Amino acid sequence: MTDTDLEIIVFVLLAVAIGVYVCVSSSIKRKKAAENAIKKAWGKRAVYKGTDESFEYISHYAKADSSDSMIDDITWNDLGMDEVFKGINNTNSSVGQEYLYKMLREPVADAEKLHELDRLADEFTANEKERITIQKIFMNMGKSRKIAVTDYIGYIMDIEQGSNLVHYLTWLFLMASILVTVLVTPVLGIWLIIASVAFSIITYYKYKAKIENYFKCINVITKMASASEDICESNISFLEPECNRLKEILKSFSKVTKGSWMIESGNVDGSIGEVVLDYLRMITHMDIVKFNKMTKLITAKSEDAYNLVDTLGFIETSIAVASFRESLPFYCKPEFVENTNNLSVKEVYHPLIDNPVCNSITTKGNVLLTGSNASGKSTFLKTIAINSILAQTIGTSLSKEYIAPVYRIYSSMALRDDLANSDSYYIVEIKSLKRILDAVNKTGRPVLCFIDEVLRGTNTVERIAASSEILKNLNTDRALCFAATHDIELTSILNDCYSNYHFQEEVTEDEVKFDYKLYAGPATTRNAIKLLNVIGYDKNIIKGAEQRAMHFLTDGNWKS
Repeated sequence: MTDTDLEIIVFVLLAVAIGVYVCVSSSIKRKKAAENAIKKAWGKRAVYKGTDESFEYISHYAKADSSDSMIDDITWNDLGMDEVFKGINNTNSSVGQEYLYKMLREPVADAEKLHELDRLADEFTANEKERITIQKIFMNMGKSRKIAVTDYIGYIMDIEQGSNLVHYLTWLFLMASILVTVLVTPVLGIWLIIASVAFSIITYYKYKAKIENYFKCINVITKMASASEDICESNISFLEPECNRLKEILKSFSKVTKGSWMIESGNVDGSIGEVVLDYLRMITHMDIVKFNKMTKLITAKSEDAYNLVDTLGFIETSIAVASFRESLPFYCKPEFVENTNNLSVKEVYHPLIDNPVCNSITTKGNVLLTGSNASGKSTFLKTIAINSILAQTIGTSLSKEYIAPVYRIYSSMALRDDLANSDSYYIVEIKSLKRILDAVNKTGRPVLCFIDEVLRGTNTVERIAASSEILKNLNTDRALCFAATHDIELTSILNDCYSNYHFQEEVTEDEVKFDYKLYAGPATTRNAIKLLNVIGYDKNIIKGAEQRAMHFLTDGNWKS
């Protein structure tokens, strides 16, 4: 061996060593970065990093199988629950975030599920090492930016089941050609081999074009199965019940995951091995054959596929809940009671408000809130409503005490004109209220409803007349109503069936101060005209307004 040969060998070995080092160090850096990201996000209000388009897909799983207990779109939007969800959504996979969203939209307060969620959340909080291990597994699954995981499963169910007969014929044609080459005549055999390969390639691309977009669907299933295996192999003792369920599901998918590498998108990394596999796929159709077998198996085991989503989603949701709880100044675990329609919360606060003011209330029937503009009425309604949802879904109330029955929850608050259906604000409003009345008349759990500014879209006389009757109609043991209004007249009209509470403020010459505290009794102050002065309106406008108001309050009619 010459010196030159030795130098070449050394150079090659050095290049290989450097390549291995770079690959290993990059892998270590990626893993370290992932772990740091997980640690940094823990115990913080989650921040959604996707687009509005990708966010829309998250709801698909929840809306695919809605029930009577599901939070409807009006209530969800009224309460700003998308933002609440985003603040809780410390998940690293599509499975986790879709399941969390679904859970928040179905406040059924399943005692067994809430107990298990609470147990896992506490365990993940106490065992950081194990939690990070599981979070890394979910991070490897990743998040889809375009399509929901459950949509992928649904697409598989909709695929027209393909036959492998044509693909088996290509195998037969090729083997026959080889036999002719070996046993009969090489010249004819070679031509037959060329023809069989050409036939294989042509038919391959013909059939591949129809199903290639569905390969991702299979990959999603296999990723979930692989993640399930990793979770079970982690041997975390407190995950034993979940792992037992995963193992049972994996038995159904053992034939699905076996050989799944065949349908990976070809030439992933440009390696020689991948190039060879690409040609093998074209000639043997092995990816199409495997795909057809897998879709048949998955379709037959569709229930297990969704059970896989639910089990994995539940595990990661429990981590998100644990992180959410750690981000809170304080919280409590709710107490659910039967045979009552009273709700009691102590020191309750809104999850999206920094430095919130806490309030307490124990209902003895329906509640009517009065108070001036911007005093806190709407925020208080949303606070109670959101906490009721969180209590019944993730077993967490942002308060020091939450005691209530399990409710069906509705609201009519942040309404808008429906231009698409040519509905005015008033029409939208009365339709929204009608759906609450209809829900109350249905059998099932009592209704907890929140109504802000009843019938604000019409004139004063008819508003007070109609709203008083609507609110009286909600005075039933099948409902608990929280209503806010500027119409102080309602406090006396509904005095026998609604408890009066109010918010108040302090108005000086140049500012308005709110304490956002809840007080018993109806409001005794008004600030609308005083606010004109604070904003800087002309003094003549303010003086004239005050005189008109005083004249009406004294004589009962408006001065011309």
